[in-house]
Amino acid sequence: MSKSKDRAASCTSKFVSDQGAGRNGFAKRNYSTHPRVSSASTQLKWEVKAKKFLLGLLALTSLLVLSARITLYVSLFRSTRHDVATQLAQSESRLVIKLTEPYVGSTRGVEKMKVMEMESSTDQHNRDHAADQLVVETNAAVEMESTDQNTRLDHDVQLVQAVETETLESNKLVDSADAIAFLDELTLNLTGTDEEEIDNGPYHSRRVFEANYDEMNRNIKIFVYPYPRNDPYRDIYRAWETRPSGNYASEAYFKQALMKSSYVTSNAAEADFFFMPVSITRARMDKRVGTEGVKRFCKKHVTSLRNNWSYWNRTGGVDHFYLSCHSIARTAMELVPDVRQNAIQLVCPSSYHLHYYITHKDASVPQIWPRDGGTPQGAKHTAQRQRLAFFAGSLNSNVRVQLQEAWQNDDEILIHSGKVTFPYSEGLLTSKFCLHVKGFEVNTARLGDAMFYGCVPVVIANYYDLPYADVLDWHKFSIVVPTFDIPLLKEILKNVTPAQYTKMHQYVLQVRQHFQWHTPAREFDAFYMVMYELWIRRHTVRNSLQ
Repeated sequence: MSKSKDRAASCTSKFVSDQGAGRNGFAKRNYSTHPRVSSASTQLKWEVKAKKFLLGLLALTSLLVLSARITLYVSLFRSTRHDVATQLAQSESRLVIKLTEPYVGSTRGVEKMKVMEMESSTDQHNRDHAADQLVVETNAAVEMESTDQNTRLDHDVQLVQAVETETLESNKLVDSADAIAFLDELTLNLTGTDEEEIDNGPYHSRRVFEANYDEMNRNIKIFVYPYPRNDPYRDIYRAWETRPSGNYASEAYFKQALMKSSYVTSNAAEADFFFMPVSITRARMDKRVGTEGVKRFCKKHVTSLRNNWSYWNRTGGVDHFYLSCHSIARTAMELVPDVRQNAIQLVCPSSYHLHYYITHKDASVPQIWPRDGGTPQGAKHTAQRQRLAFFAGSLNSNVRVQLQEAWQNDDEILIHSGKVTFPYSEGLLTSKFCLHVKGFEVNTARLGDAMFYGCVPVVIANYYDLPYADVLDWHKFSIVVPTFDIPLLKEILKNVTPAQYTKMHQYVLQVRQHFQWHTPAREFDAFYMVMYELWIRRHTVRNSLQ
């Protein structure tokens, strides 16, 4: 379009001198040509008045034509190109005047006027062509600009719609852990708030946990493999009918709570996980199986599932799980390699040294003694906790022997081998720290004991997967001491300030609900936490082949 303007300007610059520009860049308009003609006629003789009249009439006619053209250009270009049309019309007006003045009064005026008309006609044709070309290019530019504006407008509309859609999806996913984590990160970026200022309590992320927990309650589905009612080993598969008791009660509590929950589905196609109901504890106690026959029994059970159901084969068992809180569970699936490698083991013994325990795939379940009643009196207070640390138990490991040798004569750390002469609960209620020391196995109920009585736990064990480690930040309410740091135990505990201990004690009281079993199960108790451990592993389960 700029090239067309240059061509139009060059057509007029041959004959027209610039008379200057007015305000806003518009050339000064001069519609009155009569004064110039009249001034010239005073110098002519009367015999050329007729010729002057003809020339004036020609100029007036040209002005009328130009006026009509100017009107047309103004209407065409009034929105964006009004100045171009006006300047072109004025240039044409000045051209007629300049062409007329040199020949007024000349005896050869008529002949010159004819030549001038022919040249003017040719120039007019060229100017018309240039003007038409300018109009075409201008209209194309305007149309292109309008198209660009419409394109940008459509893009903005699409962007707004995308934001609205994303907002709606975010509202739908308000309970999703991914959305909550995103909001947390966005809040940190916008406000500059340190992550430590967000009150996560004893959790890695309270909001992620609560959101994921709610999503689990709404969506998780478990298919429990059935067994024939006349199966001679049905007691090994079915849930306990009486209240569980003893050191291995966690397994029985879990199966009872699961079978009564809304998580169980009879439609295997919609299941997220498949529960193998074999109880390794009961199989070991059954005289027909015994300790030596547990491995063969488990292999027979898995083989039956493969032959009678298609769900194991389609995933290799990665969406299957079983639970056991007996030390024999570490080798129970030894004859079924794909169970060890693929299926999820919910086990109380969670030491890395255990055979076939794979951390992050398998999950640690706390071993908890059954208890009646609510919070023990004194558990919520710290004033009566005058003793620094307390441990009682048999010396059935090198770690416990080292502990006794280092601190058996200390006044602030009580190490008692065997049973204590006073109530065990008294030692837990009057001590600041309760020691959880690895014995022959790590599957003891001492962690649950410490939580129940409000005692801050001290874990002395190497390669130990703490329960609910995916959810709880154990460093906030416990102390983990490597076995080679046993000689430094007192120094480590003494370095905890009163303010730090108060905070740790408060967190212990918050997490103690996760270390209790109930009949029926209660929100956030041990059953729901174990289910949550399953739920957060759903992303590692391969999609089933349809």
